[in-house]
Amino acid sequence: MFEAKTRPLRAQRPRRRNNWPVVAALVVVAVLAIAFGFGQASGETDSGTVVFDRVEQETLHTDQADRQFRSASLVKLLIGLDLVERGIVTPKRPSPRMTRMLSHSDDAIASELWSSGGGPQIVTRVAADLGLSDTEPPDVPGRWGDTLITADDMVKVYQHILALPEAKRALLLDPLRDSARTAADGTDQHFGIPSALSGQPWGVKQAWAAGRGGVDAHTSGLVGSDDRYIVVVLTHHPEGYSLPKAESRVTAEVEELAALLG
Repeated sequence: MFEAKTRPLRAQRPRRRNNWPVVAALVVVAVLAIAFGFGQASGETDSGTVVFDRVEQETLHTDQADRQFRSASLVKLLIGLDLVERGIVTPKRPSPRMTRMLSHSDDAIASELWSSGGGPQIVTRVAADLGLSDTEPPDVPGRWGDTLITADDMVKVYQHILALPEAKRALLLDPLRDSARTAADGTDQHFGIPSALSGQPWGVKQAWAAGRGGVDAHTSGLVGSDDRYIVVVLTHHPEGYSLPKAESRVTAEVEELAALLG
């Protein structure tokens, strides 16, 4: 912030001041104020993306991959992984409820499994075991969808699942490969990866949430033969966005990444 300096007046013939610098400065301030106000009112879409090639062990694309987003239903993958890792769900003792939670993104089942597993402790356990540095449990214990995640951490989750023994891995990935077109809440959950990459094999966990500051829509999963690629696109859209519009934006982002997938 600039300070205006004063100096003693000298006895001299009054002269006409050049006010153009002042006027120009006021115009700049006004324009910036209008632009800032518009930006605040309209908001912007934020996204965090990663495309990882498991064959080449190379990140093909990354953008704001360490930015935290509200997980919404992506935390269901952590809930399922925790059940498998703790031996609650096993190949000999599978869980149709967990399968439906993942394939149909069933919120009611997620709430039950969240509570029985210790709520936020699920996130704490998985984050510690997998080294998820930017994944945090929700501030309000019962709001599992407010878990914070990043694209980088979601890639680690998929890498860990893929490293499990085949039978355990199938408990989590088969429901993702059989992701229902219509979710339990009636949402069309085939936006993003399924729509943009329909010509390739995929297994996905999708997520969406509206209210409390905006709309979140995420697509994540495995793409290609032998699950070659891990693709994660997380997005936050300002208030006023409809969920279908947010989902369309996610699909468009994945379409832009399609050329990277061989």
